Amino acid sequence: MKYDIIVVGAGSAGSIVASRLSEDPDRSVLLLEAGPDYPEFEQLPDEVKFGYATATDIMTSDHNWQFWGKATETSPPMMVPRGKVTGGSSAINGQVFLRGIPEDYDSWAAMGNDEWSFPQCLQYLRKIETDTDFPDDDFHSSEGPIIARRFKQDELLADQAAFQASCRAAGFPESPDHNHPEASGIGPIPFNNPNGIRFSTALGYLNPARHRLNLTIRPNCTTRRIIFEGKKAVGVEVESGGEVFVAEAEQIVLSSGAIGSPQIMLLSGVGPADHLKELGLPVVHDLPGVGQNLRDHPMIYVTFKTKEGHPMDGFAPRVQMGLRWTAEGSEYRNDMMILMQSYATERVDRGGERMEPLGIRMLGVLDLAMSAGELKLTSTDPNEQ
Repeated sequence: MKYDIIVVGAGSAGSIVASRLSEDPDRSVLLLEAGPDYPEFEQLPDEVKFGYATATDIMTSDHNWQFWGKATETSPPMMVPRGKVTGGSSAINGQVFLRGIPEDYDSWAAMGNDEWSFPQCLQYLRKIETDTDFPDDDFHSSEGPIIARRFKQDELLADQAAFQASCRAAGFPESPDHNHPEASGIGPIPFNNPNGIRFSTALGYLNPARHRLNLTIRPNCTTRRIIFEGKKAVGVEVESGGEVFVAEAEQIVLSSGAIGSPQIMLLSGVGPADHLKELGLPVVHDLPGVGQNLRDHPMIYVTFKTKEGHPMDGFAPRVQMGLRWTAEGSEYRNDMMILMQSYATERVDRGGERMEPLGIRMLGVLDLAMSAGELKLTSTDPNEQ
C-alpha cells in the first residue's frame, strides 16, 4: 500500500506529527516505531508508566536503545539513553517540563528563520500544555494535551526544603515559575507527571488519535533506510519480525531522534560524502552537516550520605526544586543549573539498584555547553551501534 505520508519514529516529535497530520481524514498516515506500542494505559510497564523509575530502571530497559558514546577520545564510554517505545524519550525521561529562555529561540531565528523566534514559538509552547499552576496567563495555557505541574511548598521533602532555604540565604531570588521568560533563581521545577504518571506524547497526542481510520501505527518496525528515486524520497525499507519490507509514500517525515535520524540519513546515502564512501555507501546527496553539531547539557553530581534515621523512599519524587543562574562572566543567561535529588542510588555501570540508596545528591548542569560532538557510522548494519 502507498501512503500519503510515512512518519519514521513515534517518539516525542513523531507522535505529535502523526497525530496532527492525521487530523485530515483524506490523508493516509503510516507511523513506524522500532519499539513496542501500548495502546491501553493499563498495558504500560511500570518504568514507562510511573515517574519514579531510577536511572538503572531506564538504562537497562528494553524501552531504551542503550546507546553508548564518549565525551572525548580518551574518556570511558557513557550511556546515551534514547526511548525505544511509542512516546520515545518522552516515555522514559525524567519528566522535567522546562522551556528554553527567549534568547535560545531568538538565536535560532538569527541564524536565518524568523519562524523560530520566541514570540513565534511561544504560541506553540502554550498550545502544548495544560499548566495546572499558571493557567491562561500570557505565557501558559489550560487547554493543551500535556499536563504540567509543580510541587507545592507543603509537598517538599526535607532535603528539598533545606536546599531551597540555602539558596535563599545565599541571595538567589525566588522563581515560582521557571517557565516564565524572565525566570531565574530557586523554585519548583515544572514536571509533566500528574499523579506520578509520566505523561508522554504517546499519552497526550497519539492515544486520542488512535481511532482514526487514516492513521496506521506499526510498532516493532526498524527503519533500515530511506529509499530514493534520484533525490526524491519515495519510501522506506523496514525490518519487522526478521523480514524486510518496503513501504511507499508521497512524503517521508524522519523523526527518529537525535541519534536515530542522522543514523538513518547516513545509511540512506545522505551525509558527508567522504564518510559515506569510507563505508562503501552510495552517495545520494553530499550533506556535510549530517551527524555534526551533536549537543547536550552535561551534568555532574555530588552524593551526600544522610544522617541515620533520615527517611529514604524509593518511590518518592526524585527532584522537586531547581536553581538556575548565570555563571560569573558568562554572556549567556541561566547557563547553569543545580537540581536537588532526594534519593540517590549507585551508578548504573556499578550495578545500582532501586532499594539500595546511597543518600541524597546535587546535580550540577551546564545548560548551554559551547562544545559539540558528532555521530558517525561504525557499520552499514542498521542494528549495530
